[in-house]
Order: sequence, then structure tokens, then C-alpha cells
Amino acid sequence: MHISPPQSPRRKPLAWLLLVVGGFLGAHRFYLGSYLGGAAQLLLLLVGVSSLPGSGFCLGLLGPWLLFDIYWVHVRLKRQDEIDAARRPAAKAYDLEALSHADALRERFVIAAETHDWARAVALSEQIVANARKVFKGPHQNLAMSLCMHGQACYQFKAFDEAKASLEESLAIGRQIGMPAEDMDIVRKALAMTLAGIGEHHAARQLRAGLPAGRGPGDDTVLLGLLEDQERRYKAAFERRDLALAERLCAEAVHTSRQLCGGGLGKAVVLHLINHAEFCRQLQWHDKAVSLLDECLAIIDQLGLDNSWRLGPSNTLALLHAGAGRSEEAEVLYKKTIAMAVALSKGNSTDDVVRAINNLAFLYATTDQDQKAELCYARAMVHLDKLAPEENGKGNADLHADLLINFAQLHMARNEAEHAKPLFERALAIQERSCRGISTSAATAHNDLGLIAQEEGDLREALKHFKRTLLLNQICAPDHFGNLANAQRNIDNVSLALAAVARAARLEPST
Repeated sequence: MHISPPQSPRRKPLAWLLLVVGGFLGAHRFYLGSYLGGAAQLLLLLVGVSSLPGSGFCLGLLGPWLLFDIYWVHVRLKRQDEIDAARRPAAKAYDLEALSHADALRERFVIAAETHDWARAVALSEQIVANARKVFKGPHQNLAMSLCMHGQACYQFKAFDEAKASLEESLAIGRQIGMPAEDMDIVRKALAMTLAGIGEHHAARQLRAGLPAGRGPGDDTVLLGLLEDQERRYKAAFERRDLALAERLCAEAVHTSRQLCGGGLGKAVVLHLINHAEFCRQLQWHDKAVSLLDECLAIIDQLGLDNSWRLGPSNTLALLHAGAGRSEEAEVLYKKTIAMAVALSKGNSTDDVVRAINNLAFLYATTDQDQKAELCYARAMVHLDKLAPEENGKGNADLHADLLINFAQLHMARNEAEHAKPLFERALAIQERSCRGISTSAATAHNDLGLIAQEEGDLREALKHFKRTLLLNQICAPDHFGNLANAQRNIDNVSLALAAVARAARLEPST
């Protein structure tokens, strides 16, 4: 006979007591979930005690049935024990394992938060929340506090929208389950900080775009988001050296910034015009770049911005004049740029000062004004020594290396290898610190050091530098076939010279 288990746990002593005391009423069957059997036993009793025909037969049938129920109750309760035993360990093991995993994640979260590694903290808190949803399967204080933890991490990571959503869900769960007041206060304070952060972020975006303060978030949120996306995309394209795409995306960003700034006058327009002009300069669209920079400087004058805004456009405009052979116009602009950089630095040495003087010195060097170039490079070196990039690791490493290489190449052009060599070596030291020596500037330095070593007769040292030059050119400028061919030619020449020396050494009689 198949006896189905009860649908919910029952207490054994009560089941046996009901069989003994109220078995003839079917009470034990009702208690253990066999409602039809209980009803049948109760019906047999009622018919048996009545004066209806066959009442005795009903009572006679009820007696053996109750004796059988002794076995039935035993089997029923045993089956319940087996089901409970099968269910209980699995559920407990799952809960314990999941909670143990959550505790481990929380420990890692605390470590990430203490070290201010908020990107990792956000990732860990996401796992903690997902774990809590699996374990508790509904509103629970643990889930609410896990969401609060995730919201606080997102706030620190500046992911304000995600922080707001997590904290609002945490607050809703807290209200639903009646979470303690102190925990609710933690969530409310975190949400208030997040809402304030959203407001500050929006204000900062308006400030970068040069918008008037006090505009509501709904006024320009779409355009601000579009502008930020365009800026991110054109900077990414420039990093990939896809100048054509970067120029097109930057032109779109200029158009969007004009829409944001109403009449086209705003700091955002200036910033994107500067970048657009730089892309056009590198694409050798000189006329377009000059037009953009003239417009940029005109806007700066109309807005009454200080010289820190004029410095970049003036320097780029000077580069354009120099590239077009208009050295006199370039010299005037470079001198103005130096004056602005020195004034802004307030007597201190800065990268802007170094860059401005280096550019003027390079102009003099390329126009055969070596004495003026040397004086400018020496002046730039004074500022570079004050910055001490090799010691504090601060500043623009590429700029510092370029200055040293430019000055060294001036010495090389004047056959002053003894002055050029330490400058090349210093440039390589700066590049090694900043990018492990993997750059086109480092390739140039290695090539010239190889030439110096070759001139000094140290062929093995020359070969080492030329091989490094070839490798760096293959990595950093694989499209510059002339540089690759020149490096390979230098390697071949030195290798042949070394082979000739080796043959001569073998033929020389021993003494």
C-alpha cells in the first residue's frame, strides 16, 4: 500500500496521542493529512452508533481499521523523518556555503576599501549583493545592507547612478522589513551623499562646458552626455593614431559644445577647438588649423580668459608658422608664449616654461641660428635641472627627453660628441623610468649613441645601440620604413666591421 507523506512536519507524540484518544473519530488521520481516511472513519462511527441497518457492521469494520492504523501512523511518521532528513542537510549546507562565501567576499571588500581600490570594491560588492539575493530570496536585512555597501562603493567610484539605485532599493527593503533605525540612518546618509555627489558632478560638467551656473539637470543633460561621449571617442581614436577619425569626432564635439554654450562662446568650445586645431596640424591641414586657432583666440579675448588659456593655442599657432616656413611670425609667437609661461609660473620652473623655450630653441636650430639655439637650450636646461625629473619622477617625461635629445643633436651637428653623449644617456634614463624605454624618442637616442660609439671605435657598443634602435622602431613606428632601413643598414655595417676585425685577429701571428 502506498502511503503519501504529510505535506508539513508533524509532532510524533501528538499523532500517537490522537490515535489512542480520538482514533475512532479519525483525528490522527486528519492531523497527518489523510483527510479522506479521517472522514471515512468518522462516518463509520456515526453510522455505527445510529440505529440504522448495518450499524454493527460499520463498528466491526472500524475496529480492525484502527488496529491497522497503528502500522499506518508508524510508516507515515517514518516517511516524514526520511524526507526531513533529506531536505534539512542540503538546505543547511547550501546556506552555510553561500554565507561563508559572502563572508570571504566581505573581507576582500574591506581590504579593497582600505586601500581605496574602489574599482575592485565595486566588483566585489556586486558579487556580495548577487550572493545575498540567492541566499535570502526576498527582502532581508542582510540584502539591504549589502546593497548599502555596494551603493557606498559606487559613490566612491563616482558611479553615482548605480549608487543611487542600490541605496534606494536598500531603503525600500529596510522600510518593508522594519530594519533597525541606526541601519536606516546609515542608508539615508549614504543616499544623501550620493544625491549631493550627483548635483556636484552635474555642476562640474556645466563648469567644464562653460555653462551658467544654476541650470537644471534636465536643461542640458542630453547634450552634456553626448559631448562627453564624443570627447572620449576622439581621444581614444587619437591614442590609436587614427587622426582622420579623431578630427571628425572632434569637429562633432565642437558643434555640440556650441549648442551647449548658446551663442558659441564658452570654455568647452575653446577646449575642443584647441584639440581640433592640433589634429588638423598633425594631418598637415595648416590653413584649417590656423583658422581654428584664430577663432579660439578670439573667443578667449571675448570671454576675458587669462593667459593660461592662450598658452596652448599660441604655441600650436607658432608651430604652424614654423612648419610653413614663416620663421619670423613663429619666433614672435614663441617669445610671447615664453613670456606667458614664465608669468604663469610666478618664477618657478614648469613644463610649460620648458616647452616654450625648447620650441624656440628648435626653431633657431632648424634655421641655422646655432648660437641662439644653444643659449635657449641652456636656459631650458636650467629649468629642467630644477624640475629634476630623474629624482622625483614628476613632469612630462616625453617633453624632458625631447629637450635633451634636441640639445644633444645640436651638439652632434657641431661634432661635439663628448657633450651630446651625456644628454642622450640622460634622455634614455628619463624614458626608462616613464615607459621602460619604449618610445620613438628612445629610438632616436639609441641611434645617435650608436653613431657616437661607432665613431669612438667601440663597435660592440654601437651594435648594441643599433639593434635597440631597430627593435624600438619596429614597435613604435613600424610604418616608418626609412628609419627601419637605416637602422638595419647600421647594424649590417657594424656587423661587417666586427667580422673584419675578428678575421684580422685570427690572421695576426701570436707573439
